Amino acid sequence: MTNCNQEILKALLKSKSLLSDEALREIQSFVSSQKCDTGGFKDRSGKPDLYYSVFAYTLAFVYDIELDIEKEFRFLKSFQNVQELDLIHAVCYIRCYLLLLLIQQKQKFGFKPEIRDFDSFLGKVLMKGLIKKVKKDCQALLELLETYKSKDGGYNHNKKQADQATVYASFLVWTLYQDLNEDEAVLNRITNQLDTLKCDDASFANDHSSQTGVTSATAAGLIMTANNDRNYDDSITYLKQNYTSRGGFKAASGLPIADLLSTSTALLALYMVGENLQDLSEKSIDFINLHWDESGGFFGSIADMTCDVEYTYYALLGIGILI
Repeated sequence: MTNCNQEILKALLKSKSLLSDEALREIQSFVSSQKCDTGGFKDRSGKPDLYYSVFAYTLAFVYDIELDIEKEFRFLKSFQNVQELDLIHAVCYIRCYLLLLLIQQKQKFGFKPEIRDFDSFLGKVLMKGLIKKVKKDCQALLELLETYKSKDGGYNHNKKQADQATVYASFLVWTLYQDLNEDEAVLNRITNQLDTLKCDDASFANDHSSQTGVTSATAAGLIMTANNDRNYDDSITYLKQNYTSRGGFKAASGLPIADLLSTSTALLALYMVGENLQDLSEKSIDFINLHWDESGGFFGSIADMTCDVEYTYYALLGIGILI
């Protein structure tokens, strides 16, 4: 089974190899500008946030952005009662912890990650040790996640022990469990209910209350089921129908403009199901570059021109997939 986050890291490394020294410095400077004095990275309101820190720590790991690692660990420890976290932030906490352990090893030994490292023997030995530590130190949070398991086998981020799953929660937990080397049977249990979230147009809705699907949920559904013996050609067609002449993807059919998040998630899904993206490459890279601000960061769309680390992450991911 293809590991989603490993493919993301490989794509980010590819985009890094494409950047000029000046462009790399601009991106490093922007991400560094989003640090908080107390550790963690800024959300849209300027406060330290676990969700945004996941994107920033990932970029710090790949793009050689220096962190005060002890300050960042103190930021995590500031969440004294982890049982009060919701599913989204519990997943983000565990991800932040794993990323900080990786960055700590990188800073200690001075290595720079390369694509081949993910498949090397030493890389697998290193990850096995870090995963063991994460499972031990984050046991309470992993137990908390299971309280959000829905009765159909997936996960719901809105309610504990819900009857039905949401695509978003299931994707968050599924990708985390992939990284923690959970058994394939556990991963399949999460994805077995996804067909019930497909709409008439073959898109995936995020939850059962939605009558229509969106690009991001459809992309997540495709990624989770890419290795199953099912035919999802109609869902691939749905994603492609949301591709615009400017090179971006819309969040849903009927919307007037494309956005960066929908574009990168659609590209990732199409890449992971083996679609040929060559015909999209030039226009989509141009579309992503249109969202690059003079600050060094990227913004989400012409309707939302505030740069942050999340959009910067998605922009660089999209470029890496296409090259």
